[in-house]
Amino acid sequence: MNDTTSATIATRASSSPTTRRRGALAAGLGVAALAVVTLTGCSGTVDAAKSALGAEQVQQRHFDTAADAPSTADSTDVAWFLPSWVPSDARDVDVRLDTQEPGYELSFTSETGPDLAACVPVDGDLGGPALDPTTLPEPLPTSGLVSCGDGRVVAEVDGRWASWTTVDAVPGDDAVPGGDGNATLRH
Repeated sequence: MNDTTSATIATRASSSPTTRRRGALAAGLGVAALAVVTLTGCSGTVDAAKSALGAEQVQQRHFDTAADAPSTADSTDVAWFLPSWVPSDARDVDVRLDTQEPGYELSFTSETGPDLAACVPVDGDLGGPALDPTTLPEPLPTSGLVSCGDGRVVAEVDGRWASWTTVDAVPGDDAVPGGDGNATLRH
């Protein structure tokens, strides 16, 4: 018999049934632990990916200037486009939106202000903001609001322009040139 064969026979002979069961149990527990870690790790990876891709229902972005933000509905980042009435000199732009329900807020500063010539007056505050406001100036006005045809109302508050989706749909947006009848904001 050679030395390798002798070592193999000696190892098998010294391995009792209890030792083999303990080894099998340890191996089984190791596999189970690995499965738990793997599944938890995958779940964590999926959650991290969702977070990075914006899986949160209410999302917010800040742009230093209007040029930093998407500016047309054709943009690959369409959720963050700025309405056409936002002036090109807009600065300190905050956009916040609800991805599942009507809710949008936009605020910015501007030397020139938006061109409101195509906008129409709105009666009342239409139930106030649909989304609990966090980036809009306070207090928000309840009168003197206009709609520029995109399903939101617009007002200037203390030198900052603000726009938001209201609880009640803005009537007549179909009549405003370029108005989309709230299609971008309501299902």
